[in-house]
Amino acid sequence: MNSKLNNLLVIEDNPYIGEEIVNAAKKVSGIKTIRLTKTLQEAISSLEENEYELVTLDLNLPDGNGIELLKWFTENKIKKKVFVFSTSTNLKEICLKYGAFAFFDKSKGFKDLIDNIKKAY
Repeated sequence: MNSKLNNLLVIEDNPYIGEEIVNAAKKVSGIKTIRLTKTLQEAISSLEENEYELVTLDLNLPDGNGIELLKWFTENKIKKKVFVFSTSTNLKEICLKYGAFAFFDKSKGFKDLIDNIKKAY
């Protein structure tokens, strides 16, 4: 990506993991705004109100599956760089099919996720 990126949306219902992603992202130069949401509805509302170039997405959320958000992006022709961060590795191909840029296994891919956020900015 290019230097015009400056906003990150973290969609994660686990408060510990969400805060870990946010805290790591705060150390990345170039990120101006970081928002943490815990549900699909909260994420959609935030996406409708703000411009986020990069989204980290958990799949298992209290009000649905993150794949629904990937489909929402596709249906509304919204282009976002989405990094899926989930333990549901069996859904990797479906996520990539619906436009996820990358998929990281939550059980072992935290560092890779953060490294790719750094590369994006």
